[in-house]
Amino acid sequence: MQMRAKKTRTPVTKVKSLVTSLFDTKVKRRRKLMVLGIILYIVSPVDFIPDVIPMAGYADDVLIPILLMIAEKLMSSEDNKEHAK
Repeated sequence: MQMRAKKTRTPVTKVKSLVTSLFDTKVKRRRKLMVLGIILYIVSPVDFIPDVIPMAGYADDVLIPILLMIAEKLMSSEDNKEHAK
């Protein structure tokens, strides 16, 4: 019996795939700019709300995984439109 290697997608590999999709000519410019903004926010060491503010300071840290899912959804919906044509 052969075992297949389990492919796990870590956040780093997700960000890498999003960065490579920015160079795809089939993706609309507006989506590229939105994903670029999300990627820059994810890798940026600067918080919009400082962590010293109780509870609200950590709220923007919670946004990071949500923004990553939104960026993936934007790019995957673009791929789905290409396959539907």
